[in-house]
Amino acid sequence: MSLFSQTARNLLLTALAIALIGSLGFYTLIHRTIRHEVDEILEAQISQTERQLQHQLPALLAGRNDNPRIMLTSEVVRPTFSDSTLIDSLNDQQPIPIRQLKKTVSVGNQLYLMTAQLPYYEFNELAREMSVGVILGFLILMGLSVTIGLSMSRRLWRPFHATVELLGDFRLDQPVNPVLPASRIREFSRLNHSLNELMQKLRRQFSLQKQFTENASHELQTPLAVATAELDLLMQSEQLTEQDHDHLQRATTAISRLSQLNRSLLLLTQVENDQFSDDAPLDISTLLQQYVGEYAPFFEHKQLTFRASIADGVWLRINRQLAGVLLTNLLKNAVRHGRAGGEVMVELTAATLVISNSGEVLPFPADTLFNRFVKDPARPDSTGLGLALVKQICDRYGLLLTYTYDVVTSRHSFRIDLVPQAV
Repeated sequence: MSLFSQTARNLLLTALAIALIGSLGFYTLIHRTIRHEVDEILEAQISQTERQLQHQLPALLAGRNDNPRIMLTSEVVRPTFSDSTLIDSLNDQQPIPIRQLKKTVSVGNQLYLMTAQLPYYEFNELAREMSVGVILGFLILMGLSVTIGLSMSRRLWRPFHATVELLGDFRLDQPVNPVLPASRIREFSRLNHSLNELMQKLRRQFSLQKQFTENASHELQTPLAVATAELDLLMQSEQLTEQDHDHLQRATTAISRLSQLNRSLLLLTQVENDQFSDDAPLDISTLLQQYVGEYAPFFEHKQLTFRASIADGVWLRINRQLAGVLLTNLLKNAVRHGRAGGEVMVELTAATLVISNSGEVLPFPADTLFNRFVKDPARPDSTGLGLALVKQICDRYGLLLTYTYDVVTSRHSFRIDLVPQAV
């Protein structure tokens, strides 16, 4: 979830909670205010009737109505407010809510109980109408406040999003740093300043590391090639004994393996440093058919039954050199570790590439298969970097690489989803 979405959700939830609490509070306040006014009206009626009793008791008792109702009593009743209902004879005997006040007054030596009543439904209607009006106004103001706040927040965060987009397109092999958008917000300005310094440091480190790998690739391969050539000349000498020949053969094999290990490590470093930036749409179908043809003699030599199902027109945006390393390493792995007389299958569709071979179960945990220098102890000539390179290349392009082993058919399968995943 984006920062703006999270902010919007928090604002909306907060506004909803405030609106709910505020609506209940407004309704309660208005209802209590109106009830207080009704109570004051009843108290005023009782007070007025009490004054009339003090001056004109006989006349008032003779011509009194039922509100306030006056009755003789012998008990003192404190002023008591209560809610009740009254049957409305004029409206189909419907009960209507009323508010009433009971109070005793003393006139001369006699106590009188006064009961004043006031219909409450009109005040309830007024309370509901006022509550609805106030709550709707409150909700509208709250909605406008949230909308304006989100709009201002989106505008304030615009330079940040522009910076993130530029950083997403940033590459270390670019000649200059991207120009980050200027902002009047102090925090964003500090962020841009820190990012510019960070990108400059990263570019310098990348340049030094790239220079080191290029120098190492050249400087190491040259003496290795010279040593291999000299050993080949020595092996052609007629003065060598059989023991000398065996020593030279082992030395040649070790140097060859060292040369291959050096190339693989340097290639891994280059892939990790993202030094292969010339990506372009590549016809994987044609490239795979080419490599399958080149490996056909190896399949025949090891008596491997080869089956292929390669769909035409499968394209992938990838560096051509890395695509070659990916395919050749998988094919080489199938040949090297395939069981003699077994089977190798290659299947390419628009969505997946699957290369499988028959063979024995792995002598190490399957979850370490793509780690560096993990190899079959029975194959000491292996560098243990081939599948690590395949994994590194797949990760670079967001391609999902999975390995499975079928115990029933004794088949190793490597599957690559050619639809890039989010990275």
